[in-house]
Amino acid sequence: MKSKKVLIVEDNDLNRKLFENLIGQYWSYKSAINGIEAINLLNQETFDLILMDIQMPKMDGITALKKIRQLELSNSPVVAVSAYAEEFDKAEFLQMGFNDFLTKPIRTKRFLEILKIYLETGLEEISISDEIEVPNVLLDQNVVSQLMKYNSKETVKKVLNDFALELTKLVEKYHKVINSKNTSELAEIFHTLKGNSGTIGANSIYLIAIDLESFTKKKEWPEVEKLFSKLEKEKKLFENFIKEATIFEL
Repeated sequence: MKSKKVLIVEDNDLNRKLFENLIGQYWSYKSAINGIEAINLLNQETFDLILMDIQMPKMDGITALKKIRQLELSNSPVVAVSAYAEEFDKAEFLQMGFNDFLTKPIRTKRFLEILKIYLETGLEEISISDEIEVPNVLLDQNVVSQLMKYNSKETVKKVLNDFALELTKLVEKYHKVINSKNTSELAEIFHTLKGNSGTIGANSIYLIAIDLESFTKKKEWPEVEKLFSKLEKEKKLFENFIKEATIFEL
């Protein structure tokens, strides 16, 4: 299986590392952090599958796909990955030329199932339901169990600690820009938080991030401030939880 090679195109560090960890156990891979880097790599070598994030700096995933096909850099399947499930449905991504669509937060088992379909059978345009039930808990044990099925306890704990560090940075960034009421910048903060918290199963933070992104886009600032205060409390609870959790003891 290692003869198969995947190009991961993802600008978010936490998601990219998680993808690399999962994919690296089955197939070879290389990574790019935006569409420009992806095109440069495709000019140099071939890949059996391209995993393409949609929202990226310098060149987004939709633009990158168009250029890849126009320049005939690859005919391999391209799977879109996006947290904008509420703004685009799967049919729209298929119409754009993507072969499939994964919503963030990704779920480990489904993520690998879809990749195996393309890399091991060569089938295209597989319709797999991506609906996810999200219980309002601090850390979803089902998500953690799935992560630990394909990763070591040490790796999963590092992913959670990395998320906690990134959460601190996002909170600091929020405090720097909230007075300017820069809608796009604030929405981007919460969009990033939504994707990362959902992927690791930090559900209570994920659910708050969904509402924060929505209220920010609507410019409902009193609701944003109220929810952000709630987020900071959840942040402390999450940090204490992962410090004390015995599940990661080696």
